[in-house]
Amino acid sequence: MPFGRIAGCLVLAFALAAGAASAVPPSRSLGLPWDGRLAGGVRLEAQGELHFTWDSVRKRSPNREWRRYGNARLIRTTLAVFAEYAAAHPGAPRVGVGDLSRPHGGDFSSRYGGIGHASHQNGLDADVYYPRSDRRERPPAVPRQIDRPLAQDLVDRFVAAGAAKIFVGPNTGLRGPPAVVEVLPAHHDNHLHVRLPGDGVSSAPMGTSTRGLPIRAFTLGSGRPRILVVGCIHGNECAGSVVATRLLHARPSRRGSITVVQDLNPDGHAAKRRGNARGVDLNRNFPGTWRSIATAGPAPASEVETRLAMELIRRFRPDVTIWFHQPQRLVRAWGPSVPIARRYARLAGMRFARLRRPPGAATAWQAGAMPASRSFVVELPPGELGIREAGRYAGAILRLSRAA
Repeated sequence: MPFGRIAGCLVLAFALAAGAASAVPPSRSLGLPWDGRLAGGVRLEAQGELHFTWDSVRKRSPNREWRRYGNARLIRTTLAVFAEYAAAHPGAPRVGVGDLSRPHGGDFSSRYGGIGHASHQNGLDADVYYPRSDRRERPPAVPRQIDRPLAQDLVDRFVAAGAAKIFVGPNTGLRGPPAVVEVLPAHHDNHLHVRLPGDGVSSAPMGTSTRGLPIRAFTLGSGRPRILVVGCIHGNECAGSVVATRLLHARPSRRGSITVVQDLNPDGHAAKRRGNARGVDLNRNFPGTWRSIATAGPAPASEVETRLAMELIRRFRPDVTIWFHQPQRLVRAWGPSVPIARRYARLAGMRFARLRRPPGAATAWQAGAMPASRSFVVELPPGELGIREAGRYAGAILRLSRAA
């Protein structure tokens, strides 16, 4: 399709979304994707130059109208991704879209047909079908029918658009930053499930990892106090990325801001190892107290991920930085950071320990570079962390931000 037609379709689609939204209050996603509702939802058109819709229950196109409502931001983002995709692949078929949310959100379980959805409740989720290699406009019946390069391109574009989470099937071979692109074992081998952050959350790219995986920072609210949360720095200690992702669906505080980095070490996370792609322990690579040890890297701040964190901290100038680790089940801090770390431990129901910072640690560098700021470590329990359990640790951050 010529680019001019693509641009025209995008403008028209945005105008339709804006027109639909003008008759109702602005879109608001209330509650959580798995326990929420939608106000001022916008209906995705049944089809357009860039997309078609598919009813997964009746196995035909188009999808029924009441299954195609979303937050206006979800509609705009999805259409923008489709426009970029079509411009990059002019010979590709239109992209298929399945369920979004019901007109007012809420329950979308199996009583609404098929296997239903555990989420899709607040207008921030969309099912997008993988392009087929035979170019047919219908979902792939088996993974071998997927045009994997085109499907990967769609995943990459939704990551770049600031998706909070993208679920893909285990037999698709699709990849991305593991804190964002997650493999689900059931029912996702024919579509990817895109979830946007909550209302009031903005995002910006920080840069890319050693192996080129994108690293983004999301921000809720504005002003002070400023809290920075890093969900993962050691690739085999990434339960904190679930806490970080949970924050992306929190209501921004009326005062202060929280900036969230889901994963500073996506290469290590993907490989399930402590260090980055070069085997460097990023939490021994920060300047100031760096020591020449085997895992600390050839020089202070030798690693791109370390430098990205330093740049963000210098620019954002957080009052408090929280670094998530595992598996000691405690909050630890040193020096002037002890009081606020102890307060977080009380809010989260965790033990506290006053422990010295290791050489080359991020907390030690921040203490030297910004003496007025505070930083501490939260050591979560071993193993995986459920999104609901993560709500307890995220809630403690929100309460800390209101009291800081």
